[in-house]
Amino acid sequence: MRRGGAALTGLLAVLFVVVAMQVRQQAQRLQALQDRLQVVENNQDLERTNALEEQLRSTVQRLQNLEGIERTVQRLSSEQEALRQQLRSGISPGTREPEPLPPPDLQPQPQVRP
Repeated sequence: MRRGGAALTGLLAVLFVVVAMQVRQQAQRLQALQDRLQVVENNQDLERTNALEEQLRSTVQRLQNLEGIERTVQRLSSEQEALRQQLRSGISPGTREPEPLPPPDLQPQPQVRP
């Protein structure tokens, strides 16, 4: 019976070692799968981040273009208003106000022909 008990104890010890090794292997596989999953999730996050950055760059560029257009519109509006003011005051666009006449004694005398 001692032999049977020793054999049973040996068998249980072997089974314990085998189960412990399998648990360890499964833990390693599980860790490897978790690591792979983390890499995949990180890649997806990176792709999403890159897509968002590209959208942001595009939006910023469009906004800058709109700001340039807005400045142009404001400048043209100011020019238009200045032209309207000139028209209201009787000055035609593209001309300057007339020069004042020189004093009468400095005006050139018409030539008299004999």
